[in-house]
Amino acid sequence: MSMRWVSAFAGIGGFDVAIEAEGMEVTDQIEINAHCQLILRKHFPKAHLMGDITDVRAHDLSNDVDGAVGGFPCQDTSIAAPHRAGLAGKRSGHFYQFTRLLDEYARCIDITRPRWVVIENPVGLLRSNDGRDMLTVVRTLAELGYVGSARVLDARDHGSPQRRQRVIVVGHRGTDPTPVELVLGDRGPGAHARGARRLSGGTIGPVPSPTAAYDGVWRKSARARAALSKGGYETWVSDGDANTLTGFDYGGPKRQTHLIAQDGRLRTATLREWERLQGFPDDWTVGIPESARGTGIGNAMHVGMARWVMSGIRETHHALPLIGATR
Repeated sequence: MSMRWVSAFAGIGGFDVAIEAEGMEVTDQIEINAHCQLILRKHFPKAHLMGDITDVRAHDLSNDVDGAVGGFPCQDTSIAAPHRAGLAGKRSGHFYQFTRLLDEYARCIDITRPRWVVIENPVGLLRSNDGRDMLTVVRTLAELGYVGSARVLDARDHGSPQRRQRVIVVGHRGTDPTPVELVLGDRGPGAHARGARRLSGGTIGPVPSPTAAYDGVWRKSARARAALSKGGYETWVSDGDANTLTGFDYGGPKRQTHLIAQDGRLRTATLREWERLQGFPDDWTVGIPESARGTGIGNAMHVGMARWVMSGIRETHHALPLIGATR
């Protein structure tokens, strides 16, 4: 029987794509955004989709859930957050709604489940509230009966030329740290390998003919600190890697942070290129407004990073009887 997962703050389904690609099942999804819900319904018609996590209770979830994943909102923990309220913030505080569900499930449904927990956030979580918020995440998991640890992953190590670092926290129910160590340790592709694909190689975006390729990709490395009339300026570099995509970048040309030189002309990145940079199949988000597509893609979990985590959990989960027998 394949492992069964609850996906909270599912977005457009970055973790969900990875879970199913690794032969597991997404039984329940929680996502409040109406546009993201349309994408989830289109690609995961069998999953039970729910809205606001504050309204979800343990009895709303499927039985025999093996794992729960949640990339809780980062607006209060990311480096770009204007006030850095951290886990005390209105958005990032939804972390506690996620852990409430874990607690309720164990108390009301099955004391041994979910066996696995995965949490994702930008690296700003490590510095949020002088590091105390990260301590709160790990301590809260421990209070719920999980051994937890964390690792920083980068999309450039997982098949995408995008500067995208994320903190991945993995928790396993029990007191033995071995399962988490096996998942987050240096195993297989992605542990150290850098840059399997490069933007400058023409492999990310659509090209008009089989022989066409990018002449260069420039990413904005600094925004203007003042108006142009007052001497402000932006800087751009071409080093083969894209900036971290965010939900705020897509829109008019002034908001995008990439320029692509192709066939003697400059253009901005397409939404299909954004999907590829995030590891999604082409046209994954077709069917909702362009602005909503840009927001959903920019906020998504990178599929390649998610697959690396989920493949480790799947392998370790099925090996646990053998691991226990050798200890």
